Amino acid sequence: MKRLILGLCTLLVFSTVKAAETNGAEATPPAITIGVIPGGNPEILREQSLGLAKELQAKLNIPVNIYVSKNYDGLIEAMKTKKVDFAFFSSATYVFAEQQAQAKVLLKKVWHNPYYFSAIITPEKSGIKKLKDLKGKRIAFVDDKSSSGYLYPQVALRKVGLQQKDFKEVAFSGNHQASIQFLEAKKVDAAAVFSDDEKGEQGAWKLFATDKKAKYRVLWMSAPIPNDPFCVRQDFYDLYPKVTHTLMFTLIDILESLKDKNTYSEILGTRDLMPATSKQYDPVREMVKALELKP
Repeated sequence: MKRLILGLCTLLVFSTVKAAETNGAEATPPAITIGVIPGGNPEILREQSLGLAKELQAKLNIPVNIYVSKNYDGLIEAMKTKKVDFAFFSSATYVFAEQQAQAKVLLKKVWHNPYYFSAIITPEKSGIKKLKDLKGKRIAFVDDKSSSGYLYPQVALRKVGLQQKDFKEVAFSGNHQASIQFLEAKKVDAAAVFSDDEKGEQGAWKLFATDKKAKYRVLWMSAPIPNDPFCVRQDFYDLYPKVTHTLMFTLIDILESLKDKNTYSEILGTRDLMPATSKQYDPVREMVKALELKP
């Protein structure tokens, strides 16, 4: 009988399902743990995690745990210490996890395109017209490992001569929805967040704003960023390649079969999961190199 266990506030666990007997030489892992980052709406993420874990567990006949990390560094550490076997990273977090935790990329999410964008926005009535106008202002970032919510914006800000010390206040919100909430509460004058399209029609400010009539000015939009990858820990892959591939294709099948593509949107995206390669993230590595960031 299946029984659902909700562990600590960041760990959602489905357990006590007997693993299937292996027919070949490859063993079956006692359980699978998938890590995720609370990039959008944390509450919806937890709800979707429960449903996805239950569905995966039924299809794989292996206990499936979903680990919701408190932040980006926490997920890298969880893979490094083998608390998670798989993880949905941001593009930049994957680059660091590849170096620190032997992360191997398998798939990437697709919302509207195989890539997304970073944007720096401000309320239309703020009087801020360009990036240089942000000097002496308050700005919200997501996390110092967030691709669209911090790292790519840093490149743009440095190009116009702005550094952390040039802002009146720098806040780290923890997720994109919270950054929009900071703007709405007038805690900050600008925010760096994602957009799923270049025109901003699918920007975080459109998706998460409570006041749908509020208007924002896009001060800067990045070049395309490779979408968030789904990765496996290399040593897990070496031990369980068949299980890894089965999980990959099961995730793809689940998303393709959904009538409502938003069912697991916080985890899987809203359109497709596509095979990905390490080389596709070379532009992200170049960005990390340009900022002289170290793991």
